[in-house]
Amino acid sequence: MALLDIRNLSIDVETAQGTVRMIDKVSLTIIDGSIHGLVGESGSGKTMIAKAILGVPNRKWTVTADRMFLGSTDLTKLSTYERRKIMGTEISMIFQRPRSYLDPSKKIFIQMNEVLPKPTLQSRILNKIKRTKLQSTETQIKDLLHKVGIQNDKTVLASYPHELSEGVCQKVMIAMAIANNPRLIIADEPTSSMEDVTQAQIFRLLYKLNQLHNTTILLLSNNFGSISNLSDYISLIYCGQTVESGSYKQIIESPMHPYTEAMIKTILDFDDSVEHKSTLYTLPGSIPSSNQVPIGCRLGPRCPKAERECVISPESENYKGHVISCHFPNLEGS
Repeated sequence: MALLDIRNLSIDVETAQGTVRMIDKVSLTIIDGSIHGLVGESGSGKTMIAKAILGVPNRKWTVTADRMFLGSTDLTKLSTYERRKIMGTEISMIFQRPRSYLDPSKKIFIQMNEVLPKPTLQSRILNKIKRTKLQSTETQIKDLLHKVGIQNDKTVLASYPHELSEGVCQKVMIAMAIANNPRLIIADEPTSSMEDVTQAQIFRLLYKLNQLHNTTILLLSNNFGSISNLSDYISLIYCGQTVESGSYKQIIESPMHPYTEAMIKTILDFDDSVEHKSTLYTLPGSIPSSNQVPIGCRLGPRCPKAERECVISPESENYKGHVISCHFPNLEGS
């Protein structure tokens, strides 16, 4: 069953050169209880999609979608107040560069206390009937920190964000994200600029949340190799267009789009012999700037299979759950 169902999401942005379509008819289907990887180079539009889902777009954005449902809730029909009510309870987000999102003037305890669920009148009455005490705020916060692998809770809670490492700040952000047991967590490159050991810890933590609490995770990353083994499903996005979506097995074993094939080639396989100082594979060129977006298939100028038909945007084709947007897909492994 789909927890998040998005059809033809588009985001138009007002720039000095005029209105530019940054996100072009992106579709995403995220299965309840799964880890879904959204992969693309920096600048491909992953964070814009996440903000559109949360309902916190920039004033210069115009967001449209044929369908955007969270379960049975139509997100496009909710008011700003109604959207805020589901943020943190139904959907939470873990941002990259956590120090820039934590308040530098407040200690961690105060910031975590602000996101804790407040006991309702009904819960208080039930607790009085059952003669059970409400858990103290400090105990709730410490339990959250222990869940994300922080043991020295007293030191962390008494600290300001700048006094903590990037990895600890990210764990605090995750603890704040899970405080209200959300159905969906959007993790926007949660391990960017972290050392390998800390990256592994964060990914293990997200995997445990998914396995133990059945939390659905949308994992945004520009590193295909780091999240591919963690994801049940993978969608690849290039320059605001989804190019391929499918299960982990479909994407890894039978990629159909040239961009997906290129991304897989960038993964280093240390089991094979790699010659010293050998040239690593890269896709020629770079992602275009917002005022130089190509017409049709946006990968066209960099694509090794590009032909005249590629100036027209390709329609999405579904091959047994394996969705591809390409005029010349590789159908041999399908």
